[in-house]
Amino acid sequence: MRRQTALIGWWLLALAAPAAAADLETQIRAVLNKPAIEGTRWGLRVEDKEGHVIASIAPDERFQPASNTKVFVTTAVFDAMARGPFPNMGNGVRIESDHGRQNIALIGRGDAMMKDTPDCEKDCLAALADAVAASGVKRVGDVIGDDSFMPFERWIISDRIRPGTRTQISALTINDNELTVLANPGDAVGAPGRAALEIAAPEMEIVNQITTGAPDSRAEVMVEMIPGTRQIRLFGSLPLGGREQRLDFDIDDPADYAAIRLAQLLRERGVKVTGHPRARHAPMGPVDMIPAPVAPAIQAKDLSTLTPPDLIDDLTITSKVSQNLHAHLFLKKLALTQGFSPTTPAGRIVLNQTIARAGLPASAHDFYDGSGLSPDNRITPRAMVQYLHWVETQPWAADWRKTLPIGGVDGTLGRRMKNPVLQGKVFAKTGTLLAANALAGYLVAASGRELTFAIYANDRPSGAPSVLPTMDEALALIAAAN
Repeated sequence: MRRQTALIGWWLLALAAPAAAADLETQIRAVLNKPAIEGTRWGLRVEDKEGHVIASIAPDERFQPASNTKVFVTTAVFDAMARGPFPNMGNGVRIESDHGRQNIALIGRGDAMMKDTPDCEKDCLAALADAVAASGVKRVGDVIGDDSFMPFERWIISDRIRPGTRTQISALTINDNELTVLANPGDAVGAPGRAALEIAAPEMEIVNQITTGAPDSRAEVMVEMIPGTRQIRLFGSLPLGGREQRLDFDIDDPADYAAIRLAQLLRERGVKVTGHPRARHAPMGPVDMIPAPVAPAIQAKDLSTLTPPDLIDDLTITSKVSQNLHAHLFLKKLALTQGFSPTTPAGRIVLNQTIARAGLPASAHDFYDGSGLSPDNRITPRAMVQYLHWVETQPWAADWRKTLPIGGVDGTLGRRMKNPVLQGKVFAKTGTLLAANALAGYLVAASGRELTFAIYANDRPSGAPSVLPTMDEALALIAAAN
């Protein structure tokens, strides 16, 4: 009789589970289908650790993952590190003879974290300038920013190239390849404004077209760097007596700018620069577009070499703040683990090999860059959750999870999920493009059990409000119900 009662109980649970899941899914759809965000295309997949489906909406439709792409790139790096040495070389400086004069070459090797700021304490460009001065060199010709370690790809490769925030890619990276201009109003209404680079770079030309408006006018200033030049143009208006504006923007040619800054640092140390700062690139060639193993070139000895950052530290920055430049450089360095030239096409080959080992069908994903900025990237919710399950079986899974933003605590989730249901209980990677938002990772539900999830909002109408509160509301509903 007891066995019969147990069997009846099992059947009741089996019948109730789909009904409960269906009820939850109905509630989730009601949350997602708000009139204010009508037209947004939603995808969702939630499973427990055993793979039982908790909720599923359009699980096999393909969505723009935005920075969810970094999940695949960073895990591929962890996987590569578990299989063998991962390239992590510091930038260096060397002296090159040139028709009787000595040039200084600053050699970039893909280190994304070299800094050139007054408060820099490690991995500093100033340390290389110090080394040149300490060597006894008093006079140099040209100062060369050499990023030929990686074939030159100025922007991400996509079927539709779209430069965006921190997309200028170079093996010689400096200050995350960003510049800051300080802009101030003039002394009278109608007078020209004032503008200067925060860090001196004499060869950079500032075209200042800022005007001074009335004291109660709005501050509206734009900045652009003319591609292929060293010219920075500022235009717009600042109110009389208004506060200083900090304007950040992408460096057009990071190797060229790094050479400019090194030349300035050398002058400040008493080294005379008789030539000019300039960049040295390695153009893309057939072997770079059609990846094949290449023999390493014989390199001259550095006068001084910087100690590169710890890989885990860089991977943590990449995931926590969603650093686009770092992520794409990691994709290119993945190619080196198999002897390929460090290019985007070669990096994608290695990335796709990792994804294939996780068992994802090729039709479920497409990736064109490492950051997620490419508008051509695609993933299905089912495939993302499948991949996250696979990650959990890997020996490096715990270390990788530490790099993820935590809901209501840090990174790109630090200002979200402050409610008790989600705060400190979501470990996930965000994603944001103009009309796309994404979130994928792990969620500790109210019962204490862990769920694996992926949620995507694509095609949000331009006039609609942010979908992030709606996304978080749906996750809170799922957490409370489980």
